[in-house]
Amino acid sequence: MADHSWLSAYGEPYDPRPAVEAWRTGRAAEASFELWEQLYHQGTVNSASYAAVGEIVRLMKDQDAPDWNAYALVASIEDGRLAKGSPPIPSELEQDYERAWTAILPMALRDLGQAQDELLVRGTLAVIAHAKGQHTLAAIALCTEDERVEMLGG
Repeated sequence: MADHSWLSAYGEPYDPRPAVEAWRTGRAAEASFELWEQLYHQGTVNSASYAAVGEIVRLMKDQDAPDWNAYALVASIEDGRLAKGSPPIPSELEQDYERAWTAILPMALRDLGQAQDELLVRGTLAVIAHAKGQHTLAAIALCTEDERVEMLGG
């Protein structure tokens, strides 16, 4: 693997691949916590966030069961990418990022059909909405029930 100078959400050098590999090998809780912390901090993303999307989607293809955390993280990174002032996807990552979004849509559609868990429903809906260009709907899907009720004035 080539040496990359990707940056975390904090603007510090970070390579997400070891954490994704830890997730793949059974340390999902600690790995996903690290990835959330490094790749999406209060709406901020950076080049390591974009680099991680393809890695996470490849991980998802190999999983026996859908993981809400993976869907929510990929959707949140896309939310962050679209936010005003976010750095653009580096040109060397654009193709992998686009391929990941093409690959995740059919997985999300399949997994939504079987989903019962609220977190998995929210994550898959957010991914589907982003993939279809419905970015505001994706952001709403990621909100908790209480946040959605509050939005509706309830």
